[in-house]
Amino acid sequence: MIVRYQHPYAAFRQFDRAFANREFERLVRLGFGRAAVQSTLRADVYTEGEDLVVRVAVPGAEDVTVELEGRRLSITAEREAREAADGDRYLVRGLSSGSFSREFTLPAGTTAEQLSAEVADGILTVRVAAAVKPAPEAVRIAVKGAPVEIESEAKAEDAEAEAETK
Repeated sequence: MIVRYQHPYAAFRQFDRAFANREFERLVRLGFGRAAVQSTLRADVYTEGEDLVVRVAVPGAEDVTVELEGRRLSITAEREAREAADGDRYLVRGLSSGSFSREFTLPAGTTAEQLSAEVADGILTVRVAAAVKPAPEAVRIAVKGAPVEIESEAKAEDAEAEAETK
């Protein structure tokens, strides 16, 4: 006689596999349209000298828009889904399609004349010229009413010996 044990949560695991994140996203899109599932663009933001550089991955995007409104830099991209031709069969379908966007807050005083943008190899590079201002030097401020440091005998002897050598 063969006795088969089934874990009490095995049904949940099967459900989890059947309705993974992508399947759930597909169902939401079917029920509510593409606007229900928001996607963001992956990005790196760094400085090169005095320039601020924003690099955004936009592979396969046909329509890329860069806008500056006040201090807000908005990047949107649109990627169309490939329609399967007769006889084509998808084995794996992992490329997202639709509208993607990302927003960044730029330093105060940034103007459109400072911005330049270019796309190469699926990477959008937005450069903000002279956006990074050098940090002001630290200045020590004397604090009134701070306790006075009492010199120890060793410090006093060191000061006397130093004065004698001069």
